[in-house]
Amino acid sequence: MSEPLVSIITSTYNRSPMLRRAVESVRAQTFTDWEHIIVGDCTPDDTEAVVASFNDPRLRFFNLPEKSPPGSHGAIAKNHGIQRMARGGYIAYLDDDDRYRPLFLEVMMGYLRVHPDAALAYCRSMYRDKDTGHRLWGNPFQRWLHGYSKEKLRRYNFLNTNCVIHKKSVAEEVGGWDPGYYFDDYELWLRISERHDFHYVNRVLVETFVSEPSFLVRAVTKGWRILRHGRTTPVN
Repeated sequence: MSEPLVSIITSTYNRSPMLRRAVESVRAQTFTDWEHIIVGDCTPDDTEAVVASFNDPRLRFFNLPEKSPPGSHGAIAKNHGIQRMARGGYIAYLDDDDRYRPLFLEVMMGYLRVHPDAALAYCRSMYRDKDTGHRLWGNPFQRWLHGYSKEKLRRYNFLNTNCVIHKKSVAEEVGGWDPGYYFDDYELWLRISERHDFHYVNRVLVETFVSEPSFLVRAVTKGWRILRHGRTTPVN
């Protein structure tokens, strides 16, 4: 197989039924020059069989021989995918219980073709209830913060990992994911932001499934607090 343009990294543990939805959303992309790398965190379930059932050579699976330490949140698995398996010049991410909309790669890679200087680009996500699938209205702090600036990023992590595509060379440059941080994604974005500006694509191209309280509860208990005071960042 020729080298793909983008490598999509999914870390997973014991979630094979949910993983099928994520993989199907990648295979439904209108942009087809990709590979999907699924790395199990020493997962004991039938994930390998689920991946093999698609019979798609663009899907690649590896299961880590040892379980990552508690709190590493898939960082070790992601690093393995990027450093040992990825062949694409760009890296994207997809959590095992979420999904891309069909135009995700077409829109994002189209933007990056027009802006070859962009080291990292991100879009927006629609949030859905994990149990019902119903849309969750509101994310009271994110809409205000979505447009990029380094100062805003230091106040709060408004990047959804599923929405991010970056050059593979960026991960090599800053050292990849650090499993020592609970907010490992945020810590990585902050390190990258010290060297590169981020590019924002104002399109909803991802669907993220979460367990969240109502909009009003989030607006009062979470959104207002973050808008006023920000959050202590994991690196200073």
